Amino acid sequence: MFPHRHDDERIDKYTGPYERWIFSEDLGRPFAFPAIRKGPSSHITALMEGEGMLAGTDDVELRIPPLWKENPDVTPFAMWNKSVDPDTDPVHEDVELARCLHALNGTRYRLNMPIDPVTWPTSYDATATPEGWQKPKVKPRVIIGVIDDGIPFLHRAFRDAAGDTRINLCWLQAARADTTAAVPFGCEITSTQIDQLRAQYGDQEVRAYKAAHAIDADLPEVDTVLMHHATHGAHIAGIAAGNDPFVGATDLPDDAAVIAVQLPNTIAWDTSGFGKEMMMLSAIEYIFNRARMIAQAYNCPEIPLVINFSYGWSANRHDGQSSFERAVDALITDRRKEQPCTELVMPTGNNFANDMHARFATDDLGDGAVSFGWQLKPDDRTSSYLEIWLPPERDPQGWTITVTPPAGSPPELQQTISVKANPLLKDGDPRRFVEIEIGGKNIGQLSADKHLGNRWRVMLAMIPTAGNLGAGRRTPVGLWTIHIDTGPDPLCEGEHIDVWVQRDDDPTQLGTGGQQSYLVDLSHPTPPRVFEPPTLNPVRGFGCLNGIGTAPSVFRIAGYMESTLKPSGYSGSASIKLDTQGGAVVDANLPAATATSDQGWFRPGLPSIGVLSGSGARIIGTSAAAATATRLIALNFIAGHPARQGFTELYPGITPDARTLTRTGPYRVPPVCGAAPKQPGEQPFIGV
Repeated sequence: MFPHRHDDERIDKYTGPYERWIFSEDLGRPFAFPAIRKGPSSHITALMEGEGMLAGTDDVELRIPPLWKENPDVTPFAMWNKSVDPDTDPVHEDVELARCLHALNGTRYRLNMPIDPVTWPTSYDATATPEGWQKPKVKPRVIIGVIDDGIPFLHRAFRDAAGDTRINLCWLQAARADTTAAVPFGCEITSTQIDQLRAQYGDQEVRAYKAAHAIDADLPEVDTVLMHHATHGAHIAGIAAGNDPFVGATDLPDDAAVIAVQLPNTIAWDTSGFGKEMMMLSAIEYIFNRARMIAQAYNCPEIPLVINFSYGWSANRHDGQSSFERAVDALITDRRKEQPCTELVMPTGNNFANDMHARFATDDLGDGAVSFGWQLKPDDRTSSYLEIWLPPERDPQGWTITVTPPAGSPPELQQTISVKANPLLKDGDPRRFVEIEIGGKNIGQLSADKHLGNRWRVMLAMIPTAGNLGAGRRTPVGLWTIHIDTGPDPLCEGEHIDVWVQRDDDPTQLGTGGQQSYLVDLSHPTPPRVFEPPTLNPVRGFGCLNGIGTAPSVFRIAGYMESTLKPSGYSGSASIKLDTQGGAVVDANLPAATATSDQGWFRPGLPSIGVLSGSGARIIGTSAAAATATRLIALNFIAGHPARQGFTELYPGITPDARTLTRTGPYRVPPVCGAAPKQPGEQPFIGV
C-alpha cells in the first residue's frame, strides 16, 4: 500500500514516475541498484530543466560541474542535503527528497542517482585548473573524448612515441575525492599523475589502479571492475583512441589527445534509463570544458573534437525532445559555431531482434482498441519497465489502459488507468497513478503523465519476479496483457502509438540478475525469428533505436557484418510507418552510417584491448561500431577533412527500400580495426 503524500511531500511534483517508483520504500526502492537501495541519500545528482541558475539553501549545498557555457537550458547539478543523517534511514526517503527540492523553489527537476559522501571533496572550484595539470606536449590536432565504464587509463595503448600518456585528463566520477577539486565529486586524474603512477608501479597496473582509487572494493560504484580481464570501457577506448596490436588499426598520432570520463557502475547496473542523465550530461560538458581549457593553454580556437559515447537505453520519447537530448543538441550546435569539427558518436543499440518495440496505427485498432502481451521471465532480480507513448501533441479524451495479470493470478491485480490528469495532484506535469497490489502489498505502478507538458506517456513498472529478495513480494511470472482503448477519441490517420520495453539485460561484470522481458503480438501468429521481417507486424524491430540517441546532431552508428556487408542481426533501427498506399516510410532519426560490428559469422564482434596492457578481448554490439566510426572521424579531423570523408555512399542515385535504409543509413564506414591476426590471450566478451 502506497501511503498518501501531502503536496510538499510528493517527489513526483518535481520529477516523474521513475523517481516516484525508485525512491519509495513502498514501491521499487528495495529492488533498486545498491547506491539507492542502501540509503539514505544525503548526496544526490539531478537535472534542472529550464533556464536560470540554481541557488542552494542553508540545508542544501549545490554544486554545478564544469560547464562549456553559462546558463544552459538543462543544468546538471549535485546537492548535499545536510539535514540527512547518514547513520539513519528516513522512513520515507521520497518525502525527504521532495522537501529538499521544494526548498530550492525551482520549477522542474529530474532526480538522478545518489553518490557516496566520500566522493564529495571538501572544497570545489569549477573555475580552477586541475592540480598538477599540464597541457599536452604537442598541440593536439584532434581531441578524442571517451565516456564509458572501466576505463584503463594506464594501458600501453594510450602512450605516445616517447612512452608518455596521451590521456590528458580522466574524470573518475564515482571515485574517492581529494580534499580540494576542480570537479564537484569523484576524482580527476591528470596526465602528470598517470605518468607518475606508471613510473612508480611499472607494469604492476593493478597496484597503480588501487593507488589511484580506480579499484575500490568499498565503493560499489567503482568496485573491482578494473581487475576483470575485459570491460566495456577498455574495449571501446581501445578502438576509438588506442594504439595496440589487439586493435589492429593504423596508429593514431601523438597529437591525438584523449579526455576520458569513467561513469559509475550504476550506469551499467540499471538499464532502465533512470538516474543517469546528470552523470552523462556532466561528462559531455566536462569534455567540452576541458577541451576548451587545452585550446586556451595554446592560445588557439576550439580544437576539433569527437566524443564516443557507446551507451543507451531502449525506451524514451525517440523524438529528440527528452531533456538530455535537447541539452546535448544545444551543446553540439553551439560548439559547431566556433569549431565545425565537433561530433558526438553514439550507437543505434542492439535490440532489433528482441521484440522490445511495437507500433500501433489506425488499422491495428479494431473498434478503437488493441491488446498486446508483455512476457515477464522467471527469476528476474530487477524491476521491469514498459512505456506507451501517445502521438505528439495529442490530448486524449476518454482513453484508458488496462493491465491484466497472467492466467491463474489473483483478479485484484487487474488495474485500469485513465490517460488524464488527477486534479488532486497540483503543480508539475499533469499525471495520475494507480498501484498494482496483491494482499495489500505493492508489486507495480501504473502511471500516466504528460511528459514535459507536451506528450502523454503511460508507464508500467513492476518489481522483480524472483521471490527471494527479502521484501516479501514479487511479480507473477508470465504473459501480462495490456489493453489500450481510445473510446470516443480514436487515432487519426497517420497517428500511431509506440510501445517500448526497457532493457533489463545482465551486464557481465556486475551480475545484476536481470532477465529481459519482451512484447507479444496477440493479433498475429508468432513470426519466425528472422533478422529482416517480411511484414510490418505491430511488434517489430524497426524503431528500436537507442532511446537517447535521437537528437538531430548526434552521429548515430548502426552495425554490419564485414564478411557479408549486411546489417548485424541485433543492430538497432529507425522507425518506419506505412503511408496511405501501404508503402513503408522512414522516420526522421536515421543512422548517420553503418560500421563494422561483426567480422563474420565465425568471428562475431571486434577485437580490442583488455584491461591490462598486453591483454585483448572481443566485443559484440553496435558500441564497437560506434567506436570504429569515432576513430575514423578523428583521423579525418587530423587531416583537415570533414567527418564523413572516406565513408562509402551506399545508395548513390537511387532510393533504397525503407526497411534497408532504416538499418544502415546512407553511408558505410570502411573497416579500420581488426586487421591484425588473433592475438594470444584474446578472450571473448559480450558487450552492451
